[in-house]
Amino acid sequence: MFKPAKIERLPKMNFRYHLLKVDGEWYLMEVDRPIIITYFLPWFVYLIPHKAYQLTEDEVEVLAPKVFERDKHHQSLVNNKIWKTSLGIGVTSMLLARAFPIEKYLNFTSHLLNLSLMMLILIFVVGLRIWMGRGEGMQEIVADKTPRKVYCFPEYIKNILLPLIYVTFLIVMFIAVCYAILINFEPNFIIHFGLLISSFLFFISGNLIFYSPIISFKAKVK
Repeated sequence: MFKPAKIERLPKMNFRYHLLKVDGEWYLMEVDRPIIITYFLPWFVYLIPHKAYQLTEDEVEVLAPKVFERDKHHQSLVNNKIWKTSLGIGVTSMLLARAFPIEKYLNFTSHLLNLSLMMLILIFVVGLRIWMGRGEGMQEIVADKTPRKVYCFPEYIKNILLPLIYVTFLIVMFIAVCYAILINFEPNFIIHFGLLISSFLFFISGNLIFYSPIISFKAKVK
């Protein structure tokens, strides 16, 4: 039977594990595995079971001292600040581009160079994503515990649909950017930057968006 649950992130943005509370019990849920689903097929992340390791409240206090008193309003303010900062950077970049015509320096005519840059960017993003999901410092905790299976998905339909729409938009953008690189669309340096951003956002969406702590969840632990 599925019961109300909540997810809390660990300090220092540990991508591999999140804290999960179900029916008064705390678990360390391995949300970043399996890689093939979480990284490349996030549409199916709610359909698969994840490993979970039961924790005592003392262990939770050690892992995340402020988890019991975390201020959700503060988390919301942090998210808003990130979005405003990103918007400010984007607007500033556009204004600088208008003031200083640098388009002629941002175009690579060599098809081989464009393909090489595209591959290097993708290798870098995938490597960075794997490094972010290494779960540093958690192996000692889970080594002595028996893993259990947990199914976890949002309580409300809208919180299922919105992440699905988000990752679909990202994959469409990713395909469009790759196509633009293949046809040498100008200025292709900007296109390469778009590839870097869209691919990184896609690869982290299965973790950060689908298992966001601001969403109410339901979970079943086996």
